[in-house]
Amino acid sequence: MQVRSEPHVLERHGCPLHYWLGGAPDGPLLFLTHGAGLDHELWRDNLTAIGERHRLLTWDVRGHGLSRPMGAPFTIDTVVDDMEALLDAVGAVDAVLVGQSMGGNLAQEFVRRRPDRVRALVLAECACNTARLGWTERLGVRLTPAILRLYPYRALLRTSARTISAHDHVRAYCHAAMSRLDKPELEAVMLATLACMRDDPDYRLSRPFILVRGALGRAGSIAEQGPEWARREPQCRADVVIPAAGHCVNIDAPAEFDAAVLRFLATLA
Repeated sequence: MQVRSEPHVLERHGCPLHYWLGGAPDGPLLFLTHGAGLDHELWRDNLTAIGERHRLLTWDVRGHGLSRPMGAPFTIDTVVDDMEALLDAVGAVDAVLVGQSMGGNLAQEFVRRRPDRVRALVLAECACNTARLGWTERLGVRLTPAILRLYPYRALLRTSARTISAHDHVRAYCHAAMSRLDKPELEAVMLATLACMRDDPDYRLSRPFILVRGALGRAGSIAEQGPEWARREPQCRADVVIPAAGHCVNIDAPAEFDAAVLRFLATLA
């Protein structure tokens, strides 16, 4: 049976934050956050399976999807505060944070600041916020602002959509979603996400989590980081690699993604 999601709006700092509630009303809350440039539709193929026993909150992050205009400048502080405000709005003490790409970076930042409001995390195709940065990563961080400024907007959209998935229908969705943001907005989102990265290899996540990666993913250093990240973190329950999926792992291979998430959630009971 298809999960029905009820739409809601929370006005915050000049932005109408659009969010949807669905799934099992009495179940534990899963708070699902999409990647940079995308929107809540990223999760459309996952809601039925994971919503059978769990309450689901999906949203359009500030400046994305229907949550426009962006209002306050896009910063990690502002978006993490938005996330906590949404938890308050739905009356949730805590939640399992599920994040893809930027959504996973936001989840890591949220649990660092407010561990009392997080039960666990599902980090899908995202980089580790606190990995040791080599000279190539440091150089990349320094050069990214200039590269983004010089990159033509249409080429940036095409390249991002093309590399995000191996499936044409997913690429089409990504291109359409990202096209809602103008170039300065997209740059602001990407640079704010990059600002999550800090060289702090001794930091450990304080809540149980799993990594879920696509074997075909080509975004940044995610594939190289994954195994070492999983090994050094006592709270990491699994590093799941899905063969037929790319960066949009949850929509590239929804059945496999859902199965991995449900196995993990069953361990939290």
